[in-house]
Amino acid sequence: MPRRAGAAARPGAAAVTAAALSLPLGGGCAAPRPPPARPAGGGGEPPRHGQAARRAPSPPRPEPAAAGREAAMSLLSALVPLLRVYRIGLLVMLHQLRRHLRPRCPPAPVFPTQNGKVAIVTGGAKGIGYQTVKHLARLGMHVIIAGNSETEGQEAVRQIQEETLTGKVEFLYCDLASMKSIRQFVQRFRAKNCPLHVLVNNAGVMLVPERKTEDGFEEHFGLNYLGHFLLTNLLLDTLKQSGTHSHNARIITVSSATHYVGKLHLNDLQSRCSYSPHGAYAQSKLALVLFTYRLQHLLTANGSHVTANVVDPGVVNTDLYKHVFWVVKLVKWVTAWLFFKTPEEGASTSIYAAVSPEMEGAGGCYLYNEERTKSADVAYDEELQRRLWTESCKMVGISDESSRVP
Repeated sequence: MPRRAGAAARPGAAAVTAAALSLPLGGGCAAPRPPPARPAGGGGEPPRHGQAARRAPSPPRPEPAAAGREAAMSLLSALVPLLRVYRIGLLVMLHQLRRHLRPRCPPAPVFPTQNGKVAIVTGGAKGIGYQTVKHLARLGMHVIIAGNSETEGQEAVRQIQEETLTGKVEFLYCDLASMKSIRQFVQRFRAKNCPLHVLVNNAGVMLVPERKTEDGFEEHFGLNYLGHFLLTNLLLDTLKQSGTHSHNARIITVSSATHYVGKLHLNDLQSRCSYSPHGAYAQSKLALVLFTYRLQHLLTANGSHVTANVVDPGVVNTDLYKHVFWVVKLVKWVTAWLFFKTPEEGASTSIYAAVSPEMEGAGGCYLYNEERTKSADVAYDEELQRRLWTESCKMVGISDESSRVP
């Protein structure tokens, strides 16, 4: 077999065996000893009797115990968020099961028509977003799907138009993983010279492997949170102009129950020190709750006719689970009909927040199953809200006007 270029010759089997057993080679004769080592300083004389040869200092070797501790800590930093996320997911599914097994389910609410109103739904081509768009369009809204796939977006428009018999649905390209794309989307929307009454921040990724967005942000934090943070801020003026005293414009942001176990690392928002897809996902969902509460505080302080609320859709059977372990995929495939919500059921709280008369003028709420409930305690930390907002403004390159608001 030809030898690879640059590869050292392989010793014969006899040589390897002999070296391993420390036996002499050939005829029982001992191999000649090598000459004595020269001093490390390069001198020509061998060391004198009784004088030790000087050797170059060996590089320090890592302590085995320290290396073991480091590996254990790395494993622990990935395992703890994983267990926390799956634990909260299991609790939510059990709650959904009890709700599913109730003898009588409450009838679906009937909402007033929304003729003349305009909505933007991110990630509206599939899953929860698709169902949100369909229901808003059915109520008479002009809905714009913001998504990063032209093919999927146009197909969603065609299907919704067929199902709702309305032409008030369109698609505009917007990649939330790109700050440039978001700014271009806002420019195209403004060129239409139309109002904006509802913004649904719905799009997201879940448990993706470690990778970065176009702007160098960790993908969960960059797409799920920073993309919506920038989009909302760029559309705020239009929302403020569209809202009135009796009919506020509404911002609905989709979070998740995983925010209850999320940890916000202000000194490492990009998860550079230790990456865990479960930890990064939970952090992005907690950031969305903190962002919503801070946004509502600023809107109230400015007297704007805009409200901001955050919704929790529950555990929903969508395509977001493509990055989970194969065991979880198998369990989902077998039990989804019993434990998981359908995309239509998952969209119900977003729709409720967008059009329900009960939510008129109400902001800063965490909604689950069309009801106001308590979010994680840390989400109410106003100082953490303010610090995250300030840091986010720096990251996306916008002015922090909130600094003038207490």
